[in-house]
Amino acid sequence: MISLPHQKYQIGQCIVNCHDMTISKGERIVTLPAKVFEFLKLLILHAEETVTKEVAIEQVWLGNIEVGKRGTGNAIWQLRKTISELDEEPEFYFKTITKIGYQLLFTPVVLDEKTNQAIVLKPHVIPQHSSSLLKPIVALFSVALLSLLGFLLHSLYAPITVEEPLAVKRITNFEGVEEQAAISPDGRFMAFQWRREQKKAQIYIKDLSDAKAPLRQVSMSEDKETSPTWSPDGQALAYLRFSANGRCELHVRELITNQDRLIDTGCTSRGYLHSLDWSPDGELLAYAKSIDDSVAVFTYHFASSDISQFSYPASGEEDLLMSWSANSEELALVRSAAMDAKIIILSQLNDDVVSIIEGESMVIALEWEQASNMLYFNALRDGAFVIERYSFATQSITDFHQDNTISSIAINEKSNSLYYSRHLSQEHITVRSLTDGQIKRQLASSSRDMFGQFVASSQEVLFLSNRSGAWELWVNQDTGSKQLTHSQGIVGVPAASPVDKHYVLPMKPKGAKNYDLYLGLVGSEAPSKINGIKGDVRNPSFSNDGRKIYYSSNVDGHWSLYVYHLDSQQSEFVVAHAAKYGVEDNAGGVYYSRDNQAGIFYHPNDGGEEQLITAELSTGDWGSFFYQNEALYFLKRSDISDQIIEMTADNQQQLLFTLPAVSIRGQRALAKADDDTIVVSMLGINDADIYSVSLAARP
Repeated sequence: MISLPHQKYQIGQCIVNCHDMTISKGERIVTLPAKVFEFLKLLILHAEETVTKEVAIEQVWLGNIEVGKRGTGNAIWQLRKTISELDEEPEFYFKTITKIGYQLLFTPVVLDEKTNQAIVLKPHVIPQHSSSLLKPIVALFSVALLSLLGFLLHSLYAPITVEEPLAVKRITNFEGVEEQAAISPDGRFMAFQWRREQKKAQIYIKDLSDAKAPLRQVSMSEDKETSPTWSPDGQALAYLRFSANGRCELHVRELITNQDRLIDTGCTSRGYLHSLDWSPDGELLAYAKSIDDSVAVFTYHFASSDISQFSYPASGEEDLLMSWSANSEELALVRSAAMDAKIIILSQLNDDVVSIIEGESMVIALEWEQASNMLYFNALRDGAFVIERYSFATQSITDFHQDNTISSIAINEKSNSLYYSRHLSQEHITVRSLTDGQIKRQLASSSRDMFGQFVASSQEVLFLSNRSGAWELWVNQDTGSKQLTHSQGIVGVPAASPVDKHYVLPMKPKGAKNYDLYLGLVGSEAPSKINGIKGDVRNPSFSNDGRKIYYSSNVDGHWSLYVYHLDSQQSEFVVAHAAKYGVEDNAGGVYYSRDNQAGIFYHPNDGGEEQLITAELSTGDWGSFFYQNEALYFLKRSDISDQIIEMTADNQQQLLFTLPAVSIRGQRALAKADDDTIVVSMLGINDADIYSVSLAARP
């Protein structure tokens, strides 16, 4: 056992109690496993020093190397997760020194066990024979001042709140991500997706009536399997299977005979969106499929085996979430385009398209509660996701429940409850070495900071964040972070000039139909609209000389890549093919990605033949590549790691560095910095558990 000279400590905003092996904040208390707490005590003894893995294995796991290797990784994961559950930022508490060990970033303060007040220790209290004991304690005044500042900052950046929080019940608590809950018609079983470290997502079934019953694994393949959906009789599951090359298949597995049947190919989904639903009458499966430059809902009819298109989105629109009505005659679906989303109702009886909810910036979950005919959906509200409830009777929306980073939702009609996944991920931005991936600079807050762009002339970082309560553009400078936009509209991912402090930003002003491009200068007034650009614009990038802006736009119903010349203030067409994002090379050609198609393509400046450069960029990472120093850099993912790849002019690839799997966020997570560094948008801790709340808790 590792001995500490005192029994109670304050670390940041949390209190560590050695008597009962707990970490607490306010009234929230988390009890740690014994070995995890021993590991924490070791970090306390060496506060602000590096505790090597070898030392941890020797002192906590008593020299058992194989057990200790797994134990250290599990212990730091448990500590980070606990800190997150206490609404604190784990990155402010613990630091991982790659391949070496770990650090506790706070100097612990000894507390009186009865009053929880800090004790100022005299030097003779600390034994002189141990060099690994606690460092000198700061004065009471300093502790109080730091605590006050911490409280004020936490209050300033705290997420929005709805009504009195509902009582929640934890349903799963496994290491990894438990997502996409689906409840059986009798309310007894929950199918869900579980993704563990270095393993692909697989589907499991949990018995909700027996906490001791073992999980049943449904997945039988080595591929990623998602979106489990019960048949109305509870005897089968439909699901999506994604192969290593990105091919999506729709399957149905009979749970009694274990027979598996391929229904269709070409299906699609994004992230943890539940892009599949089985009609209550058992006759139809509704699912998402990519068509050209949009995503539509298709249906499979079991009686005839017919497959037909059910929704008809416009170019650039995606129908990825759907839920059937109780009588199976209507389908609610979320139609999104960039940061715009609406919920519409389609009918099997006619061609009517009824829009019931518009003006949402993002919707990531949808469920039709059939008993009371209500729609529940998870939407973005002032920078945070909140479960909303739509009443067809009153045609009104009310807040239902908010928790930390809610994702997918499911309804249990039998128990009249709602299930949801709560993530412990925290997007933040890092500037890393291109050679070994070591962090040179990090932007972290209690909010979500994403899509960093490097301002080379001033060494500043532009990024999107919801620090202010809504998504806005910010810049990180030596003196801190400064907000650049202020409720002007919905903002998209910016691009920074490689030669000066200009930036370009897609933004949809309040009341506008489309996004426009805005040009700004870091440190000056708000950005101004660039006139003369047609269509609905997205995803800008600067040319290497900073005199041109490439962007994607929907001008005539189809997405294409265009270039705007800042000198002449004229735009010209570059390439079609549903081009989504492009960057220029030194020869004036363009590397670009296509909507709903994996890979990076090259469009030469001389009119030569286009070519596929690599198929290894996934569709979800469509903007995670850049050109620099006559080489192309891009993100490649595997089951065990996220990889940063350099591709030279002769198409030779070199692995620069790796990070843990799914630690880098999607879309435009990479950006060039200076010659030796790269900007990477990170997910942080990647863990999710499933919880439930009663639907009867809100009238």
